[in-house]
Amino acid sequence: MDKNTTIGLLLIGLVLMAFLYLNKSPEKNTSNNAGQGETELVKKNDPIEQNTQLDKDSIYLKEISSLSDTIDQEIVKQLIEQKETADFIEKYGMFYNAGRGLDSTYYLVNDKIRVSISSQGAKISSVEMVELNEDGQYKYKTHKNKFIDSINEPLRLFEKETSEMSLRIIDDERNLPIQTKDLFFDLISQNDTSIVLRAKTDNKDQYLDFIYTLSDLEYDLDLMIDYHGIEDRIRVGQVDLDWSMLGLSTEKLANDERMICSIMYRYFKNTRDYLSERSDKEEELEGNLNWVAFKHKFFSSILISKDGISEGTLIQKQLDSDDYTIQYKADLTLPGQRRVPLKFYFGPNEYDLLSTYENEMEGIVNLGWGIFGWVNKIMIGPIFHFLKSWGIGFGLIILLLTLAVKIIIMPLTYKNYVSSAKMKVLKPEIAAINKKYEGKTDRDVAMKKQKETMTLYRQTGVNPMAGCIPVVIQMPILFAVFRYFPSSLDLRHQGFLWAEDLSSFDSILDLSFNIPFYGDHISLFTLLMAGSTLFYTMMNSNQMTPSQPGMPNMKVIMYMFPIMMIFFFNDFSSGLSYYYLCGNLMNMGIMWGIKKYMVDERKIRLQIEQNKRKPKKKSKFQQRMEEVAKQQQKKRK
Repeated sequence: MDKNTTIGLLLIGLVLMAFLYLNKSPEKNTSNNAGQGETELVKKNDPIEQNTQLDKDSIYLKEISSLSDTIDQEIVKQLIEQKETADFIEKYGMFYNAGRGLDSTYYLVNDKIRVSISSQGAKISSVEMVELNEDGQYKYKTHKNKFIDSINEPLRLFEKETSEMSLRIIDDERNLPIQTKDLFFDLISQNDTSIVLRAKTDNKDQYLDFIYTLSDLEYDLDLMIDYHGIEDRIRVGQVDLDWSMLGLSTEKLANDERMICSIMYRYFKNTRDYLSERSDKEEELEGNLNWVAFKHKFFSSILISKDGISEGTLIQKQLDSDDYTIQYKADLTLPGQRRVPLKFYFGPNEYDLLSTYENEMEGIVNLGWGIFGWVNKIMIGPIFHFLKSWGIGFGLIILLLTLAVKIIIMPLTYKNYVSSAKMKVLKPEIAAINKKYEGKTDRDVAMKKQKETMTLYRQTGVNPMAGCIPVVIQMPILFAVFRYFPSSLDLRHQGFLWAEDLSSFDSILDLSFNIPFYGDHISLFTLLMAGSTLFYTMMNSNQMTPSQPGMPNMKVIMYMFPIMMIFFFNDFSSGLSYYYLCGNLMNMGIMWGIKKYMVDERKIRLQIEQNKRKPKKKSKFQQRMEEVAKQQQKKRK
């Protein structure tokens, strides 16, 4: 080597060192999404940074070339590669070898689901429901593909472009946080139901493996995270899993779906909990978490950990979109061990299926809290599934379910009507008492009026509260079905009469404009249900007792209620409106039958008159109440 060459190489080295020092840039985290099923080269810098880097490399090459015309181009190439390697080490630490590569998509398939997995980040990029029905069509489709386009495409729970799954790993040697979504994993092995993806490090015997295994004939996907040989080089107890997605709207109306979509979770030795529906909320986890579910309306994406998750944050946000429901996000700290087993469930919200996991996952099907949930579990659900086993249409199933419920509560309905009939007989006398004290607001006068009214009830043997108790007992059933039908997977895409989908609203006319608080369509089942409620109210109006002065007019309230129902139920499940319609029609028939064949108002009037003539013994409670009233009158005097 001559003297000029030696001097040139020394100058090149000095320029390189100065260049590296002056052009040292802060860390940037970016990502690039490739199309599904495609493979493309992905740089780990954004376009502006790439162009800037190319300009810097060009200047660098010009500076080198200007120093010596005899420089070997291979040496220049090596120097540039060394600089890039130094940049990747600074950015990705021990995983610098996985800092660039090809973004490929791999598939795992069984008879239930098809899972797409990207080599960039080794993340689950999408899941499709591929179960077939007897006609060879996909069992689960979106509403659009089922009724509008008639396309045989499977329903997709989430998509690559709007979902994320990444581990945050800290390189302990450099105190450097690394996101696996920025790394490219090599394919080690694959078949239809399992795949091994590996992120290389600076040591060939040390690597990070993601091992996915799809169970046969199930909706389960197992993930084993293996820190092979690197557990001493990273902070194993501080590895966080960032899992998020935008829920795809798969039903008729995204706004209706949002009423049920939420994040649910469960601690070990506890029942499931959830973030309130229709809310933007953030929840800090405290305890030993068993699972967390991104609940869609009829399907769920669930992460299960048998070893427990000690801490984390759950976030949900409502979206104003026709294509997406809500934003789900979970930031979870994984167990601190070399091999971390996790399980994903991607499937339908089917109560009996979820109960087989024996970890309270059936609670994802929100049947209501307290007594409402129990009514659905022990009465509505069993009757519904028993009728479904007959193989009849769901319109007839709802009709028979309504009939069965009415038969069960028939004694309460009878008692309620008898009480109403007694109050109807007393209505003229109560009206006379009200007229007697009309316009008098003095407190003593009000007490006299109340005392005279109670005396009338006592003399006639009528309990004004007797009719309320049966109604209160029936209320849990009324509210239980309000939760059951909108959550029922069985009603999804099941038609009846003009309703093409009993799980969603039925529209007989789509409006070209939106009416505030009502919507842009007219639901016929809602109109019929509200009309039958109004007619039933009118039938019972003559049995209402006159309103007390200063009290709300109950007739006006009862007549306003059906009108409010038109606005409230217009976007609701047509199956629910149909159930209430059947209930109203049966109530009218039952009331007519009781009045005609079981209750004689003339006999009730005679019995009341006989009760008036009988001497009444005051109860101890009534005696005490009268004594208290007398003492209060003396004090005021």
